[in-house]
Amino acid sequence: MKLLYILTALLLANSVYAAEVEKPFVVLGTNVLQKKTQQAGDLVQGGSVDHVKCILEKMQVKYEIRSLPWRRARQDVHSSVIDGFFTAVAIDDASDFATFSAPLVLENWYWFWRTDMTAPTSWKEHFQIGVILGSQQEAILSNEGYSDFVTANNIEQLVKLLFSKRIDAVLLDKEIFEKTTEKMNVSSRDYKSRFFRYMPLGVYFGVPFLSQQPDFLSAFNNRISSCSTQGFDLSASEKDGIQKMIFPWLQKIRGNKDIIAAVIQQNAANKSKPVNQLKLIDEQWQLAFKVNNLNFPKAVVNQTISHLLGQFTASSKDLLSEIIVMDERGYNVAVADMTSDYWQGDEEKFTQVFNMPAQTIYFDKIKYDASSKRFQVQVSAPLLHPQTQKSIGAITLGVDIDKALSQVH
Repeated sequence: MKLLYILTALLLANSVYAAEVEKPFVVLGTNVLQKKTQQAGDLVQGGSVDHVKCILEKMQVKYEIRSLPWRRARQDVHSSVIDGFFTAVAIDDASDFATFSAPLVLENWYWFWRTDMTAPTSWKEHFQIGVILGSQQEAILSNEGYSDFVTANNIEQLVKLLFSKRIDAVLLDKEIFEKTTEKMNVSSRDYKSRFFRYMPLGVYFGVPFLSQQPDFLSAFNNRISSCSTQGFDLSASEKDGIQKMIFPWLQKIRGNKDIIAAVIQQNAANKSKPVNQLKLIDEQWQLAFKVNNLNFPKAVVNQTISHLLGQFTASSKDLLSEIIVMDERGYNVAVADMTSDYWQGDEEKFTQVFNMPAQTIYFDKIKYDASSKRFQVQVSAPLLHPQTQKSIGAITLGVDIDKALSQVH
């Protein structure tokens, strides 16, 4: 009898432990439509859905994804019927009951209008804007005070409304609009466009769910990139426009005698330093950065040149968010804003431009800063000796994407 009691207690303890360690069951809503397949019946599938499924499966989390009208999904999270909804834009009033994830998708929103119209400075007043009913564009524009909408059920219907002159403009992801108009045999000569902003789309997770699973969101965010099918990148035309815009700043740096002298001086000084010593400096730099004590990094870089770079970023009116000047081995000579590493020599910002022709420009992937809600791209170029025209280092400019593309015409 005593043995039976012990076995029963052990079984109960194991079942309690299993319940405690079992991964959460997540119910998410999405406005992606169901697609019928012969093998599996009705399935919710598509780019963002597959992305979320991949993340949850890597987390070993049980899940259910329901296809719901956009407003219904949002309301169900608000009332805790489901745990989250996607793919969503960060809307202020949703933060009262849900928390936004890191971006799953980065959409490039542009205004589009017919070439027979003269575009105003703002479409907010006295114009009819076309939107997809319940779309992210409708949510954002409503949140920003736009009200005169004509709604459509799909992109094709919206394009037809635009070119039949029943609406004045549409706000859509650039790639989606261009693919749709091409499919509908609409020439690119028939419309004009203007950049609105990059929009991060992610998952809103309900506050009650996250309070019960405090480590869930960070684990989810950490797996987003490993499940992404494509990086956040600029189009060729956007790169061309930004390159032309930042070229004067590159020339200011390349032509500055004090900057050139500082790089040459560091190259000479570092040649006498063993690799282990430079590695130790990098480790001390990283440690100081982690504990937010920047006294050591500030003592390492050239303060006079760093101050000059800071003046460049200030005079750019926030177009430039950072400037890094590196020596011939990829070590920081001067920085306008502190970096997390002293050595950049193993990163593409250095390897893709050092010892390359003077006209070489390298664009990194777009990075999103969730705290500032700003997008940045690092643009790098070789730094040359003015007499020999040989590479003596490299330059990286951090460019605020929204500001840059808003000024590109």
